[in-house]
Amino acid sequence: RTTMVRGVILLTILVTLGYACNYSFMRDGARCDDENNCTYGCHEKRCWSECNGICCLTTDCFDGKNLRCSPVCSIPEWCYLAGDHWDGYVQCDFNSQCSKDNKEKFPGDYRCGSTCTA
Repeated sequence: RTTMVRGVILLTILVTLGYACNYSFMRDGARCDDENNCTYGCHEKRCWSECNGICCLTTDCFDGKNLRCSPVCSIPEWCYLAGDHWDGYVQCDFNSQCSKDNKEKFPGDYRCGSTCTA
């Protein structure tokens, strides 16, 4: 019985870890998008998102239109998000403005506008 309980607990932990954002980014109010597993936020008035550069060599990190993050990647890589501001990035004042669901700021693709880097 104890072995079965331990197995259920371990399975729950593994499933949770398999579908979660990289929490090394979860500071200063950064947010987690449960659909694409990417952490995102606002830094120096520009929207950023977690991304996978190196990990994309072994996992599918792009669904054809939008950024996607692999929950098995432990490298904390990020990028500024592409937009229509003069410098090519998306302006923001708050982390919540950088959600892929913000159709005002992201009417088309939700993708990197800079190199995905650590």
